[in-house]
Amino acid sequence: MVSYIVEKYAGMLTEQDVQRLFEMLALKLNGNRSEAARRCGLTGKTTYDWEKAGYVKLRTKKKVLEACLEVDFLGTIEYLLSQSTERTIDVLRAILSTIYADAIEITSREEFVNLFDKFEKLKVKYRGLIKDQIEDEVSDMSRFLKEKALEFGMPIREISIEDLSTRQLLDAIQVVGRMYVENPLGAEKFLKEDLNLPTEAWKQILEIFKELSYVKGISIEAEKTIDQQLWPEIKSTEESILKSDKKLLAVT
Repeated sequence: MVSYIVEKYAGMLTEQDVQRLFEMLALKLNGNRSEAARRCGLTGKTTYDWEKAGYVKLRTKKKVLEACLEVDFLGTIEYLLSQSTERTIDVLRAILSTIYADAIEITSREEFVNLFDKFEKLKVKYRGLIKDQIEDEVSDMSRFLKEKALEFGMPIREISIEDLSTRQLLDAIQVVGRMYVENPLGAEKFLKEDLNLPTEAWKQILEIFKELSYVKGISIEAEKTIDQQLWPEIKSTEESILKSDKKLLAVT
């Protein structure tokens, strides 16, 4: 496993990655840089020359990565994963921004359609990364692109529930919950037209409030029954008990 990871990922390491990994290795070895260099099969001088050289040979990258994996496998894998994710996000942001900039400036409907389609496909393909890291940026770009698409008379694909963030759904539920009590039809219109939620989403939200209002209706009816029927009987019973107590006290 170590050999496979070294061969596959060593070439992707930057000079900064190698330095960071070496520092991590030294920390694992109680801050002993000489021991860390020995584990990597390098001289101490080599590890101090990295910043000046600005270049690290591939075989050196392999040595450092292999030593790190052998000493702290999980910590090294986590570092590689975090760096890989950050670089992927940077590349994704650059691609989406480039497509957006070209699409906004373009005047040809046909060319705009092609760019818009590329943008939407990338959004779907990398939905998870976008939601976790660059959701606000992409949402802003998407909104302006959709406005331009409408100017070209393009039909807009209805968003799916997977496109929505947890925050968007929670906000929608809170707003609609307040509206539904007063105006169920108005709440439905708000979900469909103002929030522009996908059909499956707004139907599910409405169904939740229909069930809640039904339960609340039962609760209200139960309270009315207690007030109108049971409460008088309870009061009558209390009065009878009080009268009995008074009679007993009078006898004694």
